[in-house]
Amino acid sequence: MQQPYVLIHQARPSHQILLHQACNALGLFNVRVTHDQADLHTCLARRQRVDLLILDHAQGPALLERAASCRAVLFVGHANPGRASLAHEARRLGLWVLADLPWPLPLPRWQRALRRIQTVTSPTHAH
Repeated sequence: MQQPYVLIHQARPSHQILLHQACNALGLFNVRVTHDQADLHTCLARRQRVDLLILDHAQGPALLERAASCRAVLFVGHANPGRASLAHEARRLGLWVLADLPWPLPLPRWQRALRRIQTVTSPTHAH
């Protein structure tokens, strides 16, 4: 099975580490953590398509346009007070929102979401 390419962009390094470890625990090893927005833009501009972009709600709506090149997005955290949910906005833009998960990470929902992206990237899956 082809490993999905997962890109994690989080404001907090502790969340980056936790999400990366949670991916590895499910057998997802083609995972990259970005260091800042410039690194994120560089990764998204590469030829290899990002299967799953994991974003924190705190990142803001400006990143959603860049996420259009990804197969799916997954949001973690909570929308900032007075701001619309990024997951809602992403759906409105036509993006596939794999999941919208709060902190602390609900592991059963996290596992279901990652299994879905693994199924979609499987060579036997009809595109």
